[in-house]
Amino acid sequence: MLEPKPVGSVRQSKPLRILSKSRLRHVWDESRDSSKRAGAPGIDNESAKQFAANLDSDLDQVVKRLHDGSYGFSRLRPVFIEKPGSNKERVICIPTVRDRLVQRTIVEYLVSSRKIPIRNSSSFGFIRGLGTSDAIARAVELRSVYEWCLKTDIESFFDQVPRQLLKQKVAATLGDHSLVPMICKAIDCEIKGASDVQERAARQGIRHGSGIRQGMPLSPILANLVLSKFDRAIERRRIPMVRYADDLLLFFGSREEAKRGQKFVENQLARAGLKLSHAKTTLHGPEENVFFLGLEIAFLGSLSKYVARVSPLQIRKIRDRLETEYSYSNIVKSPNIKTLSDAILALSRSVAAYLGAYHQASNYVRFLSDLERTMKTVQSNLYTDIFGPDVIGDLDPGAKRFLSIEDVAAPEPLHDLGW
Repeated sequence: MLEPKPVGSVRQSKPLRILSKSRLRHVWDESRDSSKRAGAPGIDNESAKQFAANLDSDLDQVVKRLHDGSYGFSRLRPVFIEKPGSNKERVICIPTVRDRLVQRTIVEYLVSSRKIPIRNSSSFGFIRGLGTSDAIARAVELRSVYEWCLKTDIESFFDQVPRQLLKQKVAATLGDHSLVPMICKAIDCEIKGASDVQERAARQGIRHGSGIRQGMPLSPILANLVLSKFDRAIERRRIPMVRYADDLLLFFGSREEAKRGQKFVENQLARAGLKLSHAKTTLHGPEENVFFLGLEIAFLGSLSKYVARVSPLQIRKIRDRLETEYSYSNIVKSPNIKTLSDAILALSRSVAAYLGAYHQASNYVRFLSDLERTMKTVQSNLYTDIFGPDVIGDLDPGAKRFLSIEDVAAPEPLHDLGW
Protein backbone atom coordinates (compact mmCIF):
# COMPACT_ATOMS: atom_id res chain seq x y z
CA MET A 1 0.00 0.00 0.00
CA LEU A 2 1.28 3.50 -0.84
CA GLU A 3 2.18 5.78 2.01
CA PRO A 4 1.62 9.39 0.94
CA LYS A 5 3.03 12.32 2.84
CA PRO A 6 1.13 13.33 5.97
CA VAL A 7 -1.64 15.87 5.74
CA GLY A 8 -0.14 17.86 8.59
CA SER A 9 1.99 17.53 11.67
CA VAL A 10 1.13 16.06 15.05
CA ARG A 11 0.96 19.62 16.41
CA GLN A 12 -2.03 20.47 14.22
CA SER A 13 -5.59 20.04 15.40
CA LYS A 14 -7.03 16.88 13.86
CA PRO A 15 -10.69 16.17 12.92
CA LEU A 16 -10.93 13.10 15.16
CA ARG A 17 -14.67 13.26 15.83
CA ILE A 18 -15.66 14.18 12.27
CA LEU A 19 -13.51 11.38 10.82
CA SER A 20 -14.20 8.80 13.50
CA LYS A 21 -14.47 5.10 12.70
CA SER A 22 -18.25 5.14 13.15
CA ARG A 23 -18.66 8.05 10.73
CA LEU A 24 -16.34 6.47 8.19
CA ARG A 25 -18.24 3.19 8.39
CA HIS A 26 -21.61 4.96 7.96
CA VAL A 27 -20.40 6.81 4.88
CA TRP A 28 -18.90 3.60 3.50
CA ASP A 29 -22.22 1.78 3.89
CA GLU A 30 -24.00 4.55 1.99
CA SER A 31 -21.38 4.89 -0.75
CA ARG A 32 -21.21 3.46 -4.23
CA ASP A 33 -18.00 1.62 -3.31
CA SER A 34 -19.95 -0.67 -0.97
CA SER A 35 -22.26 -1.72 -3.83
CA LYS A 36 -21.88 -3.72 -7.02
CA ARG A 37 -21.28 -0.41 -8.85
CA ALA A 38 -18.04 0.31 -7.02
CA GLY A 39 -15.61 2.78 -8.52
CA ALA A 40 -12.31 1.82 -10.08
CA PRO A 41 -9.10 1.42 -8.04
CA GLY A 42 -6.69 4.30 -7.59
CA ILE A 43 -2.93 4.23 -8.09
CA ASP A 44 -2.47 1.59 -5.34
CA ASN A 45 -4.63 -0.86 -7.39
CA GLU A 46 -6.67 -1.71 -4.29
CA SER A 47 -10.28 -2.35 -5.33
CA ALA A 48 -13.32 -1.50 -3.24
CA LYS A 49 -13.97 -5.24 -2.91
CA GLN A 50 -10.49 -5.79 -1.46
CA PHE A 51 -10.94 -2.89 0.95
CA ALA A 52 -14.32 -4.26 2.05
CA ALA A 53 -12.89 -7.75 2.61
CA ASN A 54 -10.93 -6.37 5.58
CA LEU A 55 -13.18 -3.42 6.30
CA ASP A 56 -12.80 -3.34 10.08
CA SER A 57 -9.00 -3.45 10.09
CA ASP A 58 -8.77 -1.11 7.08
CA LEU A 59 -10.93 1.45 8.89
CA ASP A 60 -8.79 1.06 12.01
CA GLN A 61 -5.70 1.78 9.94
CA VAL A 62 -7.24 4.90 8.38
CA VAL A 63 -8.36 6.19 11.79
CA LYS A 64 -4.94 5.48 13.33
CA ARG A 65 -3.19 7.50 10.61
CA LEU A 66 -5.74 10.31 10.99
CA HIS A 67 -5.16 10.35 14.75
CA ASP A 68 -1.36 10.44 14.59
CA GLY A 69 -1.36 13.01 11.78
CA SER A 70 0.28 10.74 9.21
CA TYR A 71 -2.68 10.48 6.82
CA GLY A 72 -2.14 12.10 3.44
CA PHE A 73 -3.94 11.86 0.11
CA SER A 74 -2.28 9.78 -2.58
CA ARG A 75 -1.87 10.98 -6.12
CA LEU A 76 -4.68 10.35 -8.60
CA ARG A 77 -4.97 7.84 -11.43
CA PRO A 78 -5.99 9.59 -14.66
CA VAL A 79 -8.55 7.97 -16.96
CA PHE A 80 -9.06 9.46 -20.42
CA ILE A 81 -12.57 9.37 -21.87
CA GLU A 82 -13.16 10.30 -25.49
CA LYS A 83 -15.70 13.05 -26.08
CA PRO A 84 -18.10 12.04 -28.89
CA GLY A 85 -17.67 14.15 -32.01
CA SER A 86 -14.50 15.79 -30.69
CA ASN A 87 -10.77 15.17 -30.68
CA LYS A 88 -10.66 16.23 -27.04
CA GLU A 89 -10.78 13.91 -24.05
CA ARG A 90 -12.30 14.23 -20.63
CA VAL A 91 -9.87 13.37 -17.83
CA ILE A 92 -11.30 11.71 -14.73
CA CYS A 93 -8.80 11.57 -11.86
CA ILE A 94 -9.47 8.60 -9.59
CA PRO A 95 -8.47 8.66 -5.90
CA THR A 96 -7.68 5.50 -3.96
CA VAL A 97 -10.61 3.77 -2.27
CA ARG A 98 -9.61 4.99 1.20
CA ASP A 99 -9.06 8.55 -0.03
CA ARG A 100 -12.52 8.51 -1.59
CA LEU A 101 -13.96 7.37 1.72
CA VAL A 102 -12.20 10.10 3.72
CA GLN A 103 -13.24 12.79 1.23
CA ARG A 104 -16.83 11.57 1.17
CA THR A 105 -16.95 11.71 4.96
CA ILE A 106 -15.66 15.29 4.87
CA VAL A 107 -18.31 16.19 2.26
CA GLU A 108 -21.04 14.55 4.35
CA TYR A 109 -20.03 16.64 7.34
CA LEU A 110 -19.74 19.91 5.40
CA VAL A 111 -23.14 19.43 3.76
CA SER A 112 -25.06 18.20 6.80
CA SER A 113 -23.60 20.91 9.05
CA ARG A 114 -24.04 23.59 6.35
CA LYS A 115 -20.49 24.78 6.84
CA ILE A 116 -20.06 25.77 3.21
CA PRO A 117 -22.65 28.27 1.84
CA ILE A 118 -23.73 26.97 -1.54
CA ARG A 119 -27.51 27.30 -1.45
CA ASN A 120 -29.08 30.05 -3.54
CA SER A 121 -31.85 30.39 -6.09
CA SER A 122 -29.51 30.10 -9.10
CA SER A 123 -27.28 27.07 -8.44
CA PHE A 124 -28.55 23.52 -8.90
CA GLY A 125 -25.47 21.34 -9.35
CA PHE A 126 -24.01 19.13 -6.59
CA ILE A 127 -26.51 20.32 -4.00
CA ARG A 128 -28.37 17.79 -1.90
CA GLY A 129 -32.05 17.66 -2.81
CA LEU A 130 -31.50 19.28 -6.21
CA GLY A 131 -30.49 17.91 -9.59
CA THR A 132 -30.72 18.25 -13.34
CA SER A 133 -34.51 17.88 -13.29
CA ASP A 134 -34.84 20.92 -11.03
CA ALA A 135 -32.41 22.93 -13.16
CA ILE A 136 -34.24 22.08 -16.37
CA ALA A 137 -37.66 22.83 -14.86
CA ARG A 138 -36.43 26.24 -13.70
CA ALA A 139 -34.86 26.92 -17.10
CA VAL A 140 -38.15 26.17 -18.88
CA GLU A 141 -39.99 28.42 -16.43
CA LEU A 142 -37.61 31.34 -17.02
CA ARG A 143 -37.48 30.81 -20.79
CA SER A 144 -41.25 31.17 -20.82
CA VAL A 145 -40.99 34.60 -19.18
CA TYR A 146 -37.89 36.20 -20.73
CA GLU A 147 -37.50 36.61 -24.49
CA TRP A 148 -33.68 36.44 -24.57
CA CYS A 149 -31.45 33.69 -23.22
CA LEU A 150 -27.65 33.68 -22.99
CA LYS A 151 -26.19 30.17 -22.94
CA THR A 152 -22.56 29.82 -21.92
CA ASP A 153 -20.13 27.97 -19.73
CA ILE A 154 -16.91 28.70 -17.86
CA GLU A 155 -13.87 27.79 -19.90
CA SER A 156 -12.05 24.70 -18.54
CA PHE A 157 -13.61 25.50 -15.18
CA PHE A 158 -12.31 22.73 -12.92
CA ASP A 159 -8.84 22.88 -14.48
CA GLN A 160 -8.61 26.68 -14.21
CA VAL A 161 -9.70 27.21 -10.59
CA PRO A 162 -6.94 29.24 -8.85
CA ARG A 163 -5.87 27.03 -5.97
CA GLN A 164 -4.62 29.80 -3.71
CA LEU A 165 -7.89 31.68 -4.05
CA LEU A 166 -9.83 28.51 -3.29
CA LYS A 167 -7.73 27.78 -0.21
CA GLN A 168 -8.36 31.33 1.00
CA LYS A 169 -12.09 30.80 0.52
CA VAL A 170 -11.94 27.53 2.47
CA ALA A 171 -10.06 29.21 5.31
CA ALA A 172 -12.39 32.23 5.32
CA THR A 173 -15.44 29.98 5.38
CA LEU A 174 -14.26 27.43 7.95
CA GLY A 175 -11.94 29.60 10.04
CA ASP A 176 -9.51 27.57 12.15
CA HIS A 177 -11.53 24.37 11.63
CA SER A 178 -9.49 21.18 11.91
CA LEU A 179 -10.58 20.11 8.41
CA VAL A 180 -8.92 23.06 6.65
CA PRO A 181 -5.45 21.46 6.32
CA MET A 182 -6.92 18.26 4.91
CA ILE A 183 -9.13 20.06 2.41
CA CYS A 184 -6.15 22.14 1.27
CA LYS A 185 -4.13 18.96 0.75
CA ALA A 186 -6.97 17.55 -1.36
CA ILE A 187 -6.96 20.73 -3.46
CA ASP A 188 -3.26 20.13 -4.15
CA CYS A 189 -3.73 16.55 -5.37
CA GLU A 190 -2.04 15.82 -8.70
CA ILE A 191 -2.20 12.91 -11.11
CA LYS A 192 0.40 10.15 -11.24
CA GLY A 193 1.79 8.91 -14.53
CA ALA A 194 4.78 8.69 -16.81
CA SER A 195 5.79 11.65 -18.98
CA ASP A 196 3.53 10.56 -21.85
CA VAL A 197 0.53 10.43 -19.49
CA GLN A 198 1.38 13.84 -18.08
CA GLU A 199 1.70 15.28 -21.59
CA ARG A 200 -1.61 13.73 -22.62
CA ALA A 201 -3.29 15.29 -19.58
CA ALA A 202 -1.65 18.63 -20.29
CA ARG A 203 -3.14 18.63 -23.79
CA GLN A 204 -6.57 18.53 -22.13
CA GLY A 205 -5.80 21.54 -19.95
CA ILE A 206 -4.52 19.88 -16.77
CA ARG A 207 -1.56 21.85 -15.44
CA HIS A 208 0.46 21.09 -12.33
CA GLY A 209 -0.45 23.45 -9.51
CA SER A 210 -3.70 24.66 -11.05
CA GLY A 211 -7.33 23.59 -10.79
CA ILE A 212 -9.19 20.95 -8.83
CA ARG A 213 -9.34 17.46 -10.24
CA GLN A 214 -12.61 16.02 -11.50
CA GLY A 215 -13.18 12.63 -9.88
CA MET A 216 -12.45 13.60 -6.28
CA PRO A 217 -15.56 13.61 -4.05
CA LEU A 218 -14.58 17.02 -2.67
CA SER A 219 -14.30 18.73 -6.08
CA PRO A 220 -18.02 19.47 -6.68
CA ILE A 221 -18.59 21.15 -3.32
CA LEU A 222 -15.35 23.13 -3.73
CA ALA A 223 -16.45 24.20 -7.21
CA ASN A 224 -19.65 25.65 -5.78
CA LEU A 225 -17.62 27.42 -3.10
CA VAL A 226 -15.47 29.03 -5.81
CA LEU A 227 -18.59 30.38 -7.52
CA SER A 228 -20.60 31.35 -4.43
CA LYS A 229 -19.52 35.02 -4.63
CA PHE A 230 -20.25 35.03 -8.37
CA ASP A 231 -23.75 33.68 -7.71
CA ARG A 232 -24.41 36.40 -5.14
CA ALA A 233 -23.24 39.11 -7.55
CA ILE A 234 -25.57 37.83 -10.28
CA GLU A 235 -28.50 37.76 -7.88
CA ARG A 236 -27.76 41.28 -6.58
CA ARG A 237 -27.79 42.43 -10.21
CA ARG A 238 -31.19 40.67 -10.48
CA ILE A 239 -30.23 38.63 -13.52
CA PRO A 240 -32.29 35.42 -13.57
CA MET A 241 -29.83 32.53 -13.90
CA VAL A 242 -29.72 28.74 -13.84
CA ARG A 243 -26.25 27.39 -13.08
CA TYR A 244 -25.36 23.73 -13.01
CA ALA A 245 -21.64 23.55 -12.16
CA ASP A 246 -20.04 25.52 -15.01
CA ASP A 247 -23.06 25.45 -17.36
CA LEU A 248 -24.99 28.73 -17.30
CA LEU A 249 -28.25 30.04 -18.68
CA LEU A 250 -29.00 33.73 -18.09
CA PHE A 251 -32.28 35.42 -19.02
CA PHE A 252 -33.03 38.95 -20.23
CA GLY A 253 -35.85 41.07 -21.56
CA SER A 254 -33.96 42.41 -24.56
CA ARG A 255 -30.86 41.90 -26.69
CA GLU A 256 -29.29 45.05 -25.21
CA GLU A 257 -29.82 43.78 -21.66
CA ALA A 258 -28.25 40.48 -22.65
CA LYS A 259 -25.16 42.17 -24.05
CA ARG A 260 -24.73 44.24 -20.90
CA GLY A 261 -25.38 41.17 -18.78
CA GLN A 262 -22.67 39.20 -20.58
CA LYS A 263 -20.14 41.92 -19.85
CA PHE A 264 -21.12 41.89 -16.19
CA VAL A 265 -20.76 38.09 -16.02
CA GLU A 266 -17.33 38.26 -17.65
CA ASN A 267 -16.17 40.90 -15.17
CA GLN A 268 -17.40 38.92 -12.15
CA LEU A 269 -15.71 35.71 -13.33
CA ALA A 270 -12.46 37.57 -13.97
CA ARG A 271 -12.38 38.49 -10.28
CA ALA A 272 -12.22 34.76 -9.54
CA GLY A 273 -9.54 34.14 -12.15
CA LEU A 274 -12.03 32.57 -14.57
CA LYS A 275 -13.51 33.41 -17.97
CA LEU A 276 -16.35 32.44 -20.26
CA SER A 277 -15.89 30.03 -23.14
CA HIS A 278 -16.64 32.28 -26.12
CA ALA A 279 -16.82 29.24 -28.40
CA LYS A 280 -19.74 27.95 -26.32
CA THR A 281 -21.51 31.29 -25.77
CA THR A 282 -24.68 31.79 -27.78
CA LEU A 283 -27.53 34.29 -27.55
CA HIS A 284 -31.05 33.02 -28.26
CA GLY A 285 -33.95 35.29 -29.15
CA PRO A 286 -37.73 34.83 -28.84
CA GLU A 287 -38.96 31.31 -29.60
CA GLU A 288 -35.45 30.04 -30.45
CA ASN A 289 -34.47 26.65 -29.07
CA VAL A 290 -31.57 26.25 -26.66
CA PHE A 291 -29.77 23.11 -25.46
CA PHE A 292 -29.14 22.68 -21.75
CA LEU A 293 -27.97 19.65 -19.75
CA GLY A 294 -28.62 17.27 -22.62
CA LEU A 295 -32.14 18.46 -23.44
CA GLU A 296 -33.50 21.01 -25.87
CA ILE A 297 -35.66 23.77 -24.43
CA ALA A 298 -37.90 24.21 -27.46
CA PHE A 299 -40.84 26.41 -28.33
CA LEU A 300 -43.86 24.44 -29.54
CA GLY A 301 -45.88 26.66 -31.83
CA SER A 302 -48.96 24.48 -31.65
CA LEU A 303 -49.10 24.89 -27.87
CA SER A 304 -47.46 28.34 -27.66
CA LYS A 305 -45.15 27.23 -24.88
CA TYR A 306 -41.64 25.99 -24.12
CA VAL A 307 -40.87 22.40 -23.19
CA ALA A 308 -37.72 20.39 -22.45
CA ARG A 309 -37.43 17.56 -24.96
CA VAL A 310 -35.02 15.14 -26.56
CA SER A 311 -34.31 16.83 -29.87
CA PRO A 312 -34.70 15.09 -33.25
CA LEU A 313 -30.95 15.44 -33.81
CA GLN A 314 -30.14 13.86 -30.46
CA ILE A 315 -32.46 10.92 -31.02
CA ARG A 316 -30.87 10.26 -34.40
CA LYS A 317 -27.42 10.34 -32.82
CA ILE A 318 -28.53 7.86 -30.15
CA ARG A 319 -29.97 5.52 -32.78
CA ASP A 320 -26.77 5.66 -34.83
CA ARG A 321 -24.59 5.20 -31.76
CA LEU A 322 -26.46 2.12 -30.58
CA GLU A 323 -26.56 0.55 -34.04
CA THR A 324 -22.83 1.12 -34.50
CA GLU A 325 -21.69 0.18 -30.99
CA TYR A 326 -23.68 -3.06 -30.96
CA SER A 327 -23.01 -4.18 -34.51
CA TYR A 328 -21.52 -7.65 -34.67
CA SER A 329 -18.24 -6.36 -36.10
CA ASN A 330 -17.78 -4.11 -33.05
CA ILE A 331 -19.01 -6.27 -30.19
CA VAL A 332 -16.68 -9.16 -31.11
CA LYS A 333 -13.80 -6.76 -30.38
CA SER A 334 -15.09 -5.93 -26.91
CA PRO A 335 -13.27 -7.71 -24.05
CA ASN A 336 -16.41 -7.50 -21.90
CA ILE A 337 -18.80 -9.15 -24.37
CA LYS A 338 -18.19 -12.86 -24.83
CA THR A 339 -21.61 -14.16 -25.82
CA LEU A 340 -24.79 -13.06 -27.55
CA SER A 341 -26.45 -12.88 -24.12
CA ASP A 342 -23.72 -10.48 -22.97
CA ALA A 343 -24.40 -8.29 -26.01
CA ILE A 344 -28.17 -8.16 -25.44
CA LEU A 345 -27.65 -7.40 -21.73
CA ALA A 346 -25.17 -4.62 -22.52
CA LEU A 347 -27.58 -3.18 -25.11
CA SER A 348 -30.43 -3.23 -22.57
CA ARG A 349 -28.27 -1.43 -20.01
CA SER A 350 -27.32 1.25 -22.53
CA VAL A 351 -30.96 1.83 -23.40
CA ALA A 352 -31.88 1.96 -19.70
CA ALA A 353 -29.14 4.54 -19.13
CA TYR A 354 -30.53 6.76 -21.90
CA LEU A 355 -34.03 6.45 -20.52
CA GLY A 356 -32.80 7.39 -17.06
CA ALA A 357 -30.86 10.36 -18.38
CA TYR A 358 -33.86 11.75 -20.26
CA HIS A 359 -36.68 10.75 -17.95
CA GLN A 360 -37.81 14.37 -17.50
CA ALA A 361 -38.19 15.02 -21.24
CA SER A 362 -41.64 16.15 -22.34
CA ASN A 363 -41.54 13.61 -25.18
CA TYR A 364 -40.36 10.75 -22.96
CA VAL A 365 -43.12 8.36 -24.10
CA ARG A 366 -42.20 8.92 -27.73
CA PHE A 367 -38.51 8.57 -26.85
CA LEU A 368 -39.21 5.27 -25.08
CA SER A 369 -41.06 3.95 -28.13
CA ASP A 370 -38.21 5.00 -30.41
CA LEU A 371 -35.58 3.27 -28.26
CA GLU A 372 -37.65 0.08 -28.16
CA ARG A 373 -37.78 0.18 -31.95
CA THR A 374 -34.03 0.77 -32.09
CA MET A 375 -33.39 -2.21 -29.80
CA LYS A 376 -35.32 -4.48 -32.13
CA THR A 377 -33.40 -3.12 -35.11
CA VAL A 378 -30.05 -3.72 -33.38
CA GLN A 379 -31.01 -7.26 -32.40
CA SER A 380 -32.30 -8.01 -35.89
CA ASN A 381 -29.03 -6.74 -37.38
CA LEU A 382 -27.05 -8.91 -34.97
CA TYR A 383 -28.96 -12.07 -35.89
CA THR A 384 -28.65 -11.24 -39.58
CA ASP A 385 -24.89 -10.77 -39.30
CA ILE A 386 -24.52 -14.06 -37.42
CA PHE A 387 -26.94 -16.34 -39.30
CA GLY A 388 -27.23 -14.56 -42.64
CA PRO A 389 -30.14 -12.65 -44.22
CA ASP A 390 -31.71 -15.76 -45.77
CA VAL A 391 -32.10 -17.57 -42.45
CA ILE A 392 -33.61 -14.55 -40.69
CA GLY A 393 -35.78 -13.70 -43.69
CA ASP A 394 -37.30 -17.20 -43.70
CA LEU A 395 -38.40 -17.08 -40.06
CA ASP A 396 -42.15 -16.99 -39.50
CA PRO A 397 -43.70 -14.08 -37.53
CA GLY A 398 -43.97 -16.17 -34.36
CA ALA A 399 -40.25 -17.00 -34.39
CA LYS A 400 -39.39 -13.34 -34.97
CA ARG A 401 -41.55 -12.29 -32.05
CA PHE A 402 -39.82 -14.91 -29.90
CA LEU A 403 -36.45 -13.39 -30.81
CA SER A 404 -37.80 -9.84 -30.30
CA ILE A 405 -37.06 -8.96 -33.93
CA GLU A 406 -40.55 -8.74 -35.37
CA ASP A 407 -40.82 -6.39 -38.32
CA VAL A 408 -39.88 -2.90 -37.22
CA ALA A 409 -42.22 -0.16 -38.38
CA ALA A 410 -40.75 3.07 -39.66
CA PRO A 411 -40.71 5.94 -37.14
CA GLU A 412 -43.64 8.29 -37.24
CA PRO A 413 -43.11 11.83 -38.59
CA LEU A 414 -41.64 14.23 -36.04
CA HIS A 415 -44.72 16.36 -35.43
CA ASP A 416 -44.40 19.65 -33.59
CA LEU A 417 -46.51 18.40 -30.70
CA GLY A 418 -44.25 15.44 -29.96
CA TRP A 419 -40.92 16.96 -30.81
